[in-house]
Amino acid sequence: MTHALALKRDQILVLVSKDFKLKYNSTALGFAWSLIVPIVTSLVYFFVFGVVMRWQAENYALYLVSGNFMWQFFANVVLTNGRVLMSNSTLLKKTSFDRGLLIWGTFFTESLHFLLTIPVLAAIMLCYGVVPQWATVAPNLALALTCLTLFSVGLSYAYAAVNLYFRDLERIVAVGMMLWLFVSPVFIPIDNVPERFLWLYEINPMGGILMTWRDIFWSPGFHPGRFLLLAPICLAVFFAGRWLFRRLEPRFAEMM
Repeated sequence: MTHALALKRDQILVLVSKDFKLKYNSTALGFAWSLIVPIVTSLVYFFVFGVVMRWQAENYALYLVSGNFMWQFFANVVLTNGRVLMSNSTLLKKTSFDRGLLIWGTFFTESLHFLLTIPVLAAIMLCYGVVPQWATVAPNLALALTCLTLFSVGLSYAYAAVNLYFRDLERIVAVGMMLWLFVSPVFIPIDNVPERFLWLYEINPMGGILMTWRDIFWSPGFHPGRFLLLAPICLAVFFAGRWLFRRLEPRFAEMM
């Protein structure tokens, strides 16, 4: 590992450690909150859609929880990064510091939160008697997490940079994420979506990511053709977001 890469790694570790201290030092349950929140939201969704509305889907609780955990990961990365530059204003004035590491610091912080949810998914699989096809776990995991990383970090680059110039964007994105949730297969089984609205799910990159993720937990299998559509979109979003971030970066300190 080169000195430059080692330095970036150490800086990201410091950022992640700082995030954890700020979030959990004064809380009684600490890190457990990262698991409590998605579980509680999943229970609410299950009551509304599984009990009250009685939507039909095989192993619906597993469908809902696996989708909601992944969605919370994605949403937390993007929404938290919207304010990450403003929250670290002193670092923006250090010319030797790579501001892009702030984006990655948030991503790795939320990744640790996400890892805590995996045992919950495994427990629900046991309850339903769902056994993964072990030969397909690695490719599904690699495809889902690679695409999610590129997509969420690319959006975060763009959102963090533009939000410094246009502060109303924060409110627009909050509403947009709420609407996006309802056009993503998080708690709505695809079979329950009216045919005239299916195109919204088909053009949605998070739809492909969630379906690939569920191919591990909910409907074991592997669909490599999905990669041909997902990968170019996620790569394009990543490089476009990074380009915009670097283009606006020279004026970050001035805009604080």
